[in-house]
Parts: sequence; structure tokens; C-alpha cells
Amino acid sequence: MDAKAQLLLVISVAAIMLTMGLGLTTGDFRRIAAQPRAVVVGLVGQLVGLPAMGFLWAWAFGLSTPLALGLVLISAVPGGAHSNLYSSFAKADIALSVTLTALSGVITIVTIPLVLSLAIAVFAVPGEVPPMPIGATMLQIFFVMGLPVALGMLLRARSERWAKRLEGPVKGAAALLLVLIIVGSLRGNGDKLAAAALSSGAAVVALNVSGMLLGWGLARLAGLPLPQQLTITLEVGIQNATLAFALGLALLRGDLSLLPPVFLYSLLVYFTGAVVVVIGRRAHARTLAAATHAAPAEAAT
Repeated sequence: MDAKAQLLLVISVAAIMLTMGLGLTTGDFRRIAAQPRAVVVGLVGQLVGLPAMGFLWAWAFGLSTPLALGLVLISAVPGGAHSNLYSSFAKADIALSVTLTALSGVITIVTIPLVLSLAIAVFAVPGEVPPMPIGATMLQIFFVMGLPVALGMLLRARSERWAKRLEGPVKGAAALLLVLIIVGSLRGNGDKLAAAALSSGAAVVALNVSGMLLGWGLARLAGLPLPQQLTITLEVGIQNATLAFALGLALLRGDLSLLPPVFLYSLLVYFTGAVVVVIGRRAHARTLAAATHAAPAEAAT
């Protein structure tokens, strides 16, 4: 990938993070005081448990170095906006979902370089992958991710109306730019990448399903109510695949061979997320029906 494409990638990542900031307020971060247990459980599942699953499944399925790095990368990025949407559909705790997405977006500025550096040390032979100095990478991610988020939040604080007007067009432009970069880079590599996608498919399914089960299990063990269980299931199970695409290409210097797991994951979460939505809505309906039947009985006594 040439220097011009690398620059466009950096711009697309910054634009993606700017749109995240445009949708956030300081209140999204203050909710941690109101729901500390739920927030801690969600962050532990997403920032510790899911990357551990990424390493486990990359090793268990014997993935090649690029595919292993791609699988670990998708486990290390923050939650995606789709998790907020699915939380709404599932009648989960939407406020908690937004808070977890916001916090993970900030914390992963530090954790992504740590997780990727460890993955390179575990899965790559010396010289196979360009080194990733942790300090320099954190600084790079801070400028590309952290500052745009802060700028977006500042713009929203100054004018919520303008922030809402900007959010859609900027997000659309960033997504289109990223698609054009990827499509342009794929020319001549389609068959090779399709074969790699097939070889990593089982590991991707394992990561997504185990991540959702991990989120649900941790939330149940913590004794959280059903809406928060559903939220944490979706937050741990649905990561920001768009950001993973862009970061993977930018940080690993345009190495397309790590993209297949990210691409498969981005498709799979539509199905698994829909399954959680159906389960959540049915559970909500049962709870509502039980409460409705219990009310007359209590009145009679």
C-alpha cells in the first residue's frame, strides 16, 4: 500500500472516531458512578475476556500469523455502534450500552497496542511482521483516535444541533473512503483472501459466540438484571469491525492478509446479534406477562 493510501486510511480512522465523539456527552462517562458494577463487568468482559478468547481460538485453530493477528485485532477494538442499536431492539439497557461503547473507545487507545504487540510476539516469527513499538503506537493511536473523539465531544458540547447534522455525512464519507481503499487494495488478491477467509471461518464463529456467552455469563454471575445481561452480551459480542479494518491496514502497513477474519466477523454479528435480540424480546415479553398476571392476584388478596 503506497503512502497516499496510508494517509487516506489515517483520515478514515480519524473520521470514524470523530463521529463517535459527535454522538457522546460527558454524561455517557458519568454513568459509571450510577452503574459501577455493570460497567466494570462489561469492561472486564470486553477488554480482558474477549482478547483472551482471541488468543485462545487463534492458537486452538492453528491460524497462520496474519489470520491470528486479524482475529486478535477484532477482539481488541472497542465495541461498535451496532451494539447500541441491537440493545435498543432487544429492550436492553441502552444507556449502559452507550457508556460501555464510550469507555471502551477511550481505554482501547492504550490496550490495542499492548494486545497487538503481544499477539505479534506470540504468533509471529522474528522478522515476519514489522515491529510495533508500544509507546510510539499508543501515541499514534492517541492522535488518530483520541483527539478526534475529543474534538467530536467538544463540537457536540458547543452545538448539539450541528453535531447531529455532521454525524451522518462524516460517518458516510469515512465508510465510503474505507470501502474504496479496501476495494482498490483487493485487486489481484481476491482468490487468496477468499481461501484465507474459509480457513479462518470456524475461529471467527468461535470468537463471536464465545464472546457473547462470556458477556452473558459474567453478567449473570454478577447478579445483574436481564436488560443489563443483554447489553453486556451484545457489547462483548459486537466489536467495531470498521475500525478494525482501518486500524489493521494502518498499523500493519497495509497487510491485507489479516483482513479475512475481520470481514467474516463483520457479517456474522448481524446474525448473532439478531439472535440475541429475539431472545431478549421474548424474555421481556415473558416478564411483562408474568407481571400482568401477578397484578390481579395481588389485588384479590
